[in-house]
Amino acid sequence: MSDSRRSSRGPSGRSSRSKTPASGGARRAAGVRRASSGKPAGKGPEPKGTSRTAKSSGTGAAAAGGAAKSSSATGSAAKGSSGKGGGRTSSPKSTSRTAAQGGAGASAAASPSSANAAGRTSVNARHARPGAKSGAATTAAAGGSRSAGTDGGRTGRGKKAAATNFLNYPRAGAKNPWRWIPSLRLIVGAMALLVLAGLGFAVWLYNDTEVPEPSDFALAQTSRVYFSDGETEMGTFSEINRTELSSDEIPQNIKDAVVASEDDSFYENRGVSPRGIARALVNNLSGGSRQGASTITQQYVERYYTGTTTSYIGKAKEAVMALKIDQELSKDEILSRYLNTIYFGRGAYGVQEASQAYFGKDASELTDEEAALLVAVIPGPSAYDPANNKEKSVQLWDRVISRQVNLGYLTAEEADAMKFPETIEPRNENSLGGTNGYLLMKVRSELLEQGFTEEEINTGGFTIVSTIDPAIQENTVQAIENLPEDRPEQNKVGTVTIDPSTGAIKAMYGGADYVTQPRNDATQARMQAGSIFKTFTLIAALEDGYPLDSRWDGNSPKSFPGWTVKNFSDIDYGRVTLQEATTHSINTAYSEVNLEIGPGRTKETAIALGLPETTPGLDDAASNVLGTASPTVTEMGEVYSTIAAGGVHHGSHIVKNVTRPDGSTRYEFESEERRVLDEDVATNATVALQGPPTEGSARELQGVMNGREVAGKTGTSESFRSAWFVGFTPQLVTAVGMFQPSEDGTTADQLTPFGGEESITGGTYPTAIWGDIMSTSLEGQEMLQFPEEVTLDNETQERSYTPPPPPPSEEPSEEPSEEPSESPSEEPSESPSEEPSEEPSDEPSESPSESPSESPSNGGDDQDAGQPTEGTESEGSGGGNGQDDGGGGGDPDALPPSEPATVGRGDGGA
Repeated sequence: MSDSRRSSRGPSGRSSRSKTPASGGARRAAGVRRASSGKPAGKGPEPKGTSRTAKSSGTGAAAAGGAAKSSSATGSAAKGSSGKGGGRTSSPKSTSRTAAQGGAGASAAASPSSANAAGRTSVNARHARPGAKSGAATTAAAGGSRSAGTDGGRTGRGKKAAATNFLNYPRAGAKNPWRWIPSLRLIVGAMALLVLAGLGFAVWLYNDTEVPEPSDFALAQTSRVYFSDGETEMGTFSEINRTELSSDEIPQNIKDAVVASEDDSFYENRGVSPRGIARALVNNLSGGSRQGASTITQQYVERYYTGTTTSYIGKAKEAVMALKIDQELSKDEILSRYLNTIYFGRGAYGVQEASQAYFGKDASELTDEEAALLVAVIPGPSAYDPANNKEKSVQLWDRVISRQVNLGYLTAEEADAMKFPETIEPRNENSLGGTNGYLLMKVRSELLEQGFTEEEINTGGFTIVSTIDPAIQENTVQAIENLPEDRPEQNKVGTVTIDPSTGAIKAMYGGADYVTQPRNDATQARMQAGSIFKTFTLIAALEDGYPLDSRWDGNSPKSFPGWTVKNFSDIDYGRVTLQEATTHSINTAYSEVNLEIGPGRTKETAIALGLPETTPGLDDAASNVLGTASPTVTEMGEVYSTIAAGGVHHGSHIVKNVTRPDGSTRYEFESEERRVLDEDVATNATVALQGPPTEGSARELQGVMNGREVAGKTGTSESFRSAWFVGFTPQLVTAVGMFQPSEDGTTADQLTPFGGEESITGGTYPTAIWGDIMSTSLEGQEMLQFPEEVTLDNETQERSYTPPPPPPSEEPSEEPSEEPSESPSEEPSESPSEEPSEEPSDEPSESPSESPSESPSNGGDDQDAGQPTEGTESEGSGGGNGQDDGGGGGDPDALPPSEPATVGRGDGGA
C-alpha cells in the first residue's frame, strides 16, 4: 500500500494525538496526508464544534494547512509531527479543517513548521470561486512557502459567476460540456423571437395575398405540349370549356351533394382545416403520396395554385388565401366559385360544362342522381368517369348519396329510390384533331406511366416538351399523303422514327385524324410480323456460333417433322449462306436455321432486344421464324433500334421534360440503357441486313437514298394481310406497317391492291414510305457508314441438322429436299438472283388462293382494332405465316401431327 493510502493509526493501532503547544505549534487539518517522517501522528481530543470537510478530486491528494486565527497571523509557524498516515489534530472550538485532493500526487507542508498556528480556514477560502486559491491554503515554512490549495477545485461554497451577455451563452460558471447547453433564458428568448417573426410573416403574407377572380383559375389549368425545339406548339390536352353560372343558377341538389361529399363542415369552418393540414404535412414528410386540401375553400384555392407552387411557403400562401377568401366572400359565393372552376373530366370545367359533357343538358336540369354522379367523379375526373370505370363510379356515387342522407339532405326513402344515371358517350376534344392528336395522346399515356394523374395533366399548367422533331414529323405526314389517290379508305398505315442512340421518338404517324379514329396505328394496332422476324433467328444463329457464310438448304419445298415449307414459286436456291438467305428472305433456309438453333432461341432473342413477352403469337414453335407474332410498329422500331445502336437497348419515349409554371422541373427523362447484344454480333447482323435494301426486295431504296447505307428487312404476312419494312441508317430507325382491318374492325382483310400494284407486299408501299421519310429527314446530315463484318470468336459451328426422309405418302416431287447440296451448291448466289422472286407482282393470284383454305391464318396478319393486348389471329401461333418474303410457313396446329401441313406460296421476297 502506498504512503498516501496507509492507515493514520500508530503502532499501537490507535491514532496518536498531538496537542498544540502554547507557542503556536502547527495543527494538522483533518484528512490531510503529509510526507512520511517516520513518526506516527498522535491523536488528540477534538473540541466541540470542530468543523471538518474533506473533498477529493483527481488522482492525488493535497493537504490544506490550517487557516490563521486572524488574517494578520499568516507568518506564524506551527510545529507538528507527521507519520506514515495522516492523523487527526485537535483544534479549538469553531476551528475549520479542510482537505482537498487534486493533481497527480500528494502535497504536504515541506517543513515541520507550518503557518497558521490556529488551524482555521479563512472566510476567503470558504467563499473562493472555482479554481481560485483559498487564503487558508498557503503555509509559510522556514525554508520557503508552498501552496496547498486544490487545482481547479474550490474549498467551501463558491460564488456563482456572473453572465457575460444578456442571453448567457455560453453559460458562465459552467464546465464543458454543460456551458454549451442553452440556458432557460436563451430558450425562452429564442421562442419569443420566433413567435414575433411568425406573426410578422403572417401579417405580411395576409396583406400581400390577393383573392383571384374565377377566370384566373382557368388560365392556370392549361398544359401545353411542344415539339422538341421547345417553341413550336403541338397542342393542348383540352380546351378550357367553362361557362360561369351565378349562385342562383346552380341547382341546390349539386350544392348539397358536394358539401356532403367533400366538406361536411363547410358552413362552420373558417376556410382551413388544421387537422387536415397536419395530416397532409405528416403524410408528405413521411414520403407518402401527396395529399390535398380537406375543405372546399382549400380545394378551390388549390386549383389556382396547382402546379405553380411546391414549397412550404407556397403552401402557406394557399392556407392564407383560404382564410382571406373565407373572410371576404360568403359561403354561398365560395361554393358557387368552386363549382364553376372545378374540373369534372371530359374537358369540362365547372358544373355547366360537366352537365353537358356527361348528360347533354344544362346544370339547372340535373336530377339528384345526376348531381351525385358529377360530385362522385371530382376526386378523379378521368379515372372515375363511368365510361372508363363504371364499377368505381357506382361505388363513389353510392357514397355521395349515403353522406347526403347522413346530413339530412336526402331521406332514406329518396335514396333507396335512386338509380345510377346513364351518361352519354364522351366526345373527343377538338384539340386532338388531325395527326397531332396521336402524338398528344402518346404524350399523355407516357406521363401517366410516369406517375402523373389525369387531373394533374389537365389542370397543372405544365409546359411539356416532346421528343418529336417537327421537320421529321412533317416529312412523315407528307410521305403518307404521297400515296396514290386510289388508296382504299380502309388501308391503314402506322410509322415511327426513333433515334437509336437515345430511344427518342422523332416522328410518328398513327392515323389521319384522332377524333374520327382514336386508335393509334403505330402504337395500338397489331399486325403479323412476317419475315421481319427472321432477324431474330439471324442474331440467335450468330450468337450460337454460326457465321454469315455458314450454308443452309434453300431448296423448295422442304419437309420438316410435321411441317412443310415452300419458297415463292417453289424456287430452289440450293445451298445458300446465312447472309444470302437474309438478302433473299429464303423461307426454307431460315426454317432450317431455326430448327438447328431451336425456336426457343428466336423467341428469347426477340424478347432480349425489347419485344414484350406478352406479344400475341410470340411462342417457341418452329414457325415463329416466319413471323407468326403480332407486334406493333413502335415495338418493332424499338427492337431494330437496339441493333442499330450496336446492341444497346434504349426504351422508346416521347416526353423530354415537363416544367411547372414557375419554371421548376416536374419530370425529365433519364435514359436507362443496357447492353443486350454483343457489339460484334450486332455488327454482323447489320452486315446481313444490308442485303435486302441493296439486292433484295427493298432494293428500290438505292435510287432514293443517294448512296446512304441502309440496313433493314421487309415482311409480308399470310394472304397479304400486312406488309412491313423496318430499316435503319446509323442515325435513324424507321418502321412502317400497313394493314387493312375488316368492316367491323375485328379481323384483317387482304390488302386491297391500289396504285397499279397487283399485290401489296413489304417491298412496295412500306418501302416507298420508308424512303420518303428517311431521304428527306437525313438531308444535310453526314453520310455515315456501317462497320464492316468482323470475325466472331465463337464461329465454330457447322450445320448439323439433317432433314428426315419424307413420309411414304409424299409425292416424288418432294425428293429434291433430301439432297439439296449436290446440284446447286456450286452456284448458290448466281441462280436465285435472276429468278422472279424479287418481283412479287408476277404471280399474285397463286399466293393467296392455296394457303387460306388449307390452314387458318395464325397471328398477326392484322391488328387488334385498338386493343393492343390482343391479336385477332394469334390462336394458331404455332403455324407458319404463308405469304412472306420468298415463301410461306405452314400451320402445324391446323393438321394432325401425323399429317404434314402444306403452306401457301410466298410473295416472292417482299
